[in-house]
Amino acid sequence: MNTRFLLFGLLSMVFLAGCQRDDICPESADITPFLILRFYDIEDQQLAKAPQNLSIREVGDDTTFVSIRSNSSTLTYFRYSQDSIAIPLRTDSGETNLEFILNTAEIPEEGEDPDEQEDGENAQNIDILRFSYTVQEKYLNRACAYKANYVGLKVNLEGGEESWIQNIQILETNIDDQNNAHVSIFF
Repeated sequence: MNTRFLLFGLLSMVFLAGCQRDDICPESADITPFLILRFYDIEDQQLAKAPQNLSIREVGDDTTFVSIRSNSSTLTYFRYSQDSIAIPLRTDSGETNLEFILNTAEIPEEGEDPDEQEDGENAQNIDILRFSYTVQEKYLNRACAYKANYVGLKVNLEGGEESWIQNIQILETNIDDQNNAHVSIFF
């Protein structure tokens, strides 16, 4: 009996010694940053301005809107109206292509025509922003794995004469944190 107890105690100690502090990634760990965009009034460029009913989705994906997760909640950019946003950039390529849709129409009720859109000032308007960059991965530790930083950010606007975005200013070309805005958009 004493031998079994001793053997159980030794096996338990070996098992517990196998778990190390770096097996769990702490919430305070440095993570891959989101791209922070701030929106401003084109007339008064110091005045933050929220685009109304803004939706963001990847080019070519008409059904899924960009989402971000934080802790236990998910924020989807569909009919969103705030003066700043945080969007994820692709880490598997050096380019992220997104449609920024101003005045997104509501999801039609059953039986309604989805192509009916408001005219005039409230008409839906789509601009495409192409973000290009170099991805630099940094190894953090065994539990957290890698963090991606984005270097040499460039933004190209495709919207034509009907573009709702009037100007884009890159504030930070290297994105290694999400403490401050990286890009200003004027409309």
